[in-house]
Amino acid sequence: MSLPASLPRVCFGGFCLGLALLALSASLSAAEPRQPTPPIPAGPNDLFEDVTRRAGIDFVHQFCHDRIANILLSNGSGGAVFDFDRDGFVDIYLVNWGPLRGVTSSKYGSERQPNRLYRNRGDGTFAEVTVKAGLAGSGYGSAAAAGDFDNDGFTDLYVVNIGRSQLFRNRGDGTFDDVTDKSGVGHVGTGIAAAWLDYDHDGRLDLFLANYLTFDPSTVSEQNPGAYPGPLAYPGEANVLYRNRGDGTFADVTKAAGLYAPGHRAMSVCAFDADWDGNTDLYVANDDTPNALWLNDGQGHFRNVALETGVAFNSIGEAPGSMNAAVGDFNGDGLIDLFVTRLGYGSLYLRTAKGFYDDRMYASGLGQITQPYVGWGGVQLDFDNDGDRDLFVANGDAFTLPGTLSLLLENDGTGRFTDAAAKGGEFFRHKLNGRGSAVLDFDNDGRPDLLVTALADRAFLLHNCAQTGNHWLTLALEGTRSNRDGYGALVTITAGGRTWKAEALCPSGFLLQGDKRVHFGLGAAKTAERIEIRWPSGQIQVLTNVAVEQILKVQEPKK
Repeated sequence: MSLPASLPRVCFGGFCLGLALLALSASLSAAEPRQPTPPIPAGPNDLFEDVTRRAGIDFVHQFCHDRIANILLSNGSGGAVFDFDRDGFVDIYLVNWGPLRGVTSSKYGSERQPNRLYRNRGDGTFAEVTVKAGLAGSGYGSAAAAGDFDNDGFTDLYVVNIGRSQLFRNRGDGTFDDVTDKSGVGHVGTGIAAAWLDYDHDGRLDLFLANYLTFDPSTVSEQNPGAYPGPLAYPGEANVLYRNRGDGTFADVTKAAGLYAPGHRAMSVCAFDADWDGNTDLYVANDDTPNALWLNDGQGHFRNVALETGVAFNSIGEAPGSMNAAVGDFNGDGLIDLFVTRLGYGSLYLRTAKGFYDDRMYASGLGQITQPYVGWGGVQLDFDNDGDRDLFVANGDAFTLPGTLSLLLENDGTGRFTDAAAKGGEFFRHKLNGRGSAVLDFDNDGRPDLLVTALADRAFLLHNCAQTGNHWLTLALEGTRSNRDGYGALVTITAGGRTWKAEALCPSGFLLQGDKRVHFGLGAAKTAERIEIRWPSGQIQVLTNVAVEQILKVQEPKK
């Protein structure tokens, strides 16, 4: 459905909106607002239980339309999991939409519902503290990224919007200060994701903002009249890298760093060390555009090596709509791999010793299991703590509101996966239009829980009820010479004759950032004989004979 060509448009920062609201087709009748999915009761042997209502999470995604009428309405919103009050329990921040001229329908109200901050009480319940904290936000929200940019010990929050994004500094007293203007990170565009990283090793977190595309409501689909146009009908929009100056302000260094790519259409970004060289790299999942792996040379410059390393396209040479990449060692060889969800055939990129990637989507069993679905938020977790990285995928439809099933995928330890939805339980038999997903341990019991956002629906907090007898260890890292969050630290654990590697990173996925603590399922191992932490500063810290079944706080030695 298009606006008359004669209507003027207003553009800001590459983001164009019609001055009239996008008209609905005359053939569509008025529809009642959709009702949120009711609580999903778990069976006695279910691994995951929907505890959203009992926990006090009452967030409902504001969807100001009766259908998915354009490409921006298809994406959904997310948020971030972070411990804003430093009490040792992770809190939940969820980002909302609202009316947006040229995108939403005027029939569905004009008042924006706020973003929501839920403080974890530590007893399995949450208190909604948005107003007190000053985090209601504004505009049309996409995502959020949490990180301590000023190294004061309190985690700050960057809210990614379509329009103007916002940076909130944590004052340390339960409230936040909007420092967007002062900091210089109030980019105006079609923001969809962000990640914190210390790309230049100065001990301060820098910020990467991923932008989607330059939307114009007057654009029509030439190939499929009546349907909304796909991403290639709109110009791409460049992402932005902000360098932290250390005085509360940031400098846009996108072009100087070699990251300026105006033709890309980002959906998410992962900041991680792809080649274990100590420098944080970036993997950007793009929509109908080849994905990008930006290798950091350690001198402040990035180079896109996605094509030459084999992570630009899927296994059949296509660049379908990529949503996000889950990062982890999926076959136990000590190298970091990528699982990419897509609107189309996804990918399981296993890294080889020579630095290339082999897409094992079909050989792993994932191709056949995931093929009937559109995958959005995909995350890695060891749901049974057996020492292997499993997967969860929030599936949904890009064109209609009725939903589809989510997936729980169990790893046999060699990078082969089976459908574990039956073990997962009743939640996995309910259809929803899933979008963002994140891993968290909200009750600190060592069993990874899940947070899921859905389009035009409520959020879902899934408690892990698994009783396996397997052991675990979680590290809560604090940098001193390195950035306070420890993002970029490489952790190697040896326990029970096995070795695991994982990186402390800003755990950004599609729209939703998860628990930053580094979790290891250890199977039958009762002691971690050796833990080695290579901090971003280059310092090596070694711990020996560490007891399992604990959340271990580790501070980087100051000298």
